[in-house]
Amino acid sequence: MERLLAQSQRIHDFAVNGEWEKAIALESERQILINECFSPQAEPVDPQMAMRQIQEIIELDKKAVAMGLEARKAIENALGDFQRGRQAAKAYQKIAP
Repeated sequence: MERLLAQSQRIHDFAVNGEWEKAIALESERQILINECFSPQAEPVDPQMAMRQIQEIIELDKKAVAMGLEARKAIENALGDFQRGRQAAKAYQKIAP
């Protein structure tokens, strides 16, 4: 469970730094670890500690997802500005001598 929490923290840190490719790559690895941690063959853990770690993982994930949504919105806005600029340039070229 500690490795899972550590990976979640790294994903969060990548999100803070805008390193989305690294965050996505690590998320793929983390999914494998999640499956291992919650499989019937997983080693028993202290339920109280596991609950605290799971809650921390959930909070880190919420923050990373929120940052991802903000980054996506910023990219969409920048793309819209770019497209409007292209349209304005084309319109200007049509009416310019």
